[in-house]
Amino acid sequence: MMKFIRKHKTLSILSLIFLIGFVFVTVAYGRYIRNIIYDFILETKAFYFDSGILGVNEKHYSIENWDGVNSYPLTIDLTNRKNSRRVTNTDIVYTISVDCPTTVTCSLSKNGDTIHPEEDLDTFQVTVYPHQSFSEGDTVTVGVTVTSSAPYVKTLSASYTIGVEKSNFTYEIVDSSSSKYLTVNFVNSIAYYEVETAFGSYAVGDKINLDDFINLTPAEQANCFSAIVTLTYDPQVLEVDMTDLNYIHHLPTNYQEQTINGFQYVKKFSFKIPASSSTSVLFYKNDVSQNYTYPVVNQTSIVQVSVNKAD
Repeated sequence: MMKFIRKHKTLSILSLIFLIGFVFVTVAYGRYIRNIIYDFILETKAFYFDSGILGVNEKHYSIENWDGVNSYPLTIDLTNRKNSRRVTNTDIVYTISVDCPTTVTCSLSKNGDTIHPEEDLDTFQVTVYPHQSFSEGDTVTVGVTVTSSAPYVKTLSASYTIGVEKSNFTYEIVDSSSSKYLTVNFVNSIAYYEVETAFGSYAVGDKINLDDFINLTPAEQANCFSAIVTLTYDPQVLEVDMTDLNYIHHLPTNYQEQTINGFQYVKKFSFKIPASSSTSVLFYKNDVSQNYTYPVVNQTSIVQVSVNKAD
């Protein structure tokens, strides 16, 4: 045998590599199938512990909108139901663990909890804080695992590869299955304003710092902007909350409505976001079973966002 191996060294090495790869794939695939079968068995016992984010076979997400300076929140949902008719009729007790690299700190909003039968949704947040200076293109990978301990043991997990993109404007959609509404969160990191309508000694295109802007009158401030955001969406899928302050103070430009069954629904509107600030807009979902979380769950945003930023 050894004589054959020495004589056919290349063939032997290739065979060994193939064997190792075959074993690895077989074990990994076997684990994948085993998890699916175990999950099916638990469902036959009327145990429904699930998440729109986590999975019995670890889900993987790639995110590219972290500035590498501020904290980055990850919101995760958990549920005790398969659908409106199939609900776990006992308490589900679970714990949470996080695998966090040394370049960041990961903070949990809670270490675990109990989902009661009358509740259909639970959420928690993992917040990632930078420990060092990051450059554009750098990444960190964070793993999140949730394990139920009663009435049955089940593990759900996901890993997030968070990439740094040096941007002065970002947004995200926070949502979950069974939620009646979603929230679009915006962060404007631009620390100044641009004049869009000339006034006093200021011409169109002039830049105004925060200290000078504060000293302007409200009428003068209205002639400036730091970021103007325009939201476009399908009113048959989403409906904006009419009491949302950003909608109430929307600009007269870029405003559009759509007629559906004889009624007018908003489909597009714009509003201003102050410099160095954050804000959000609330939308109601027509299909509560959907999870429109962006960019973690979906690579495409259900709300089209365009922004005109101060140069």
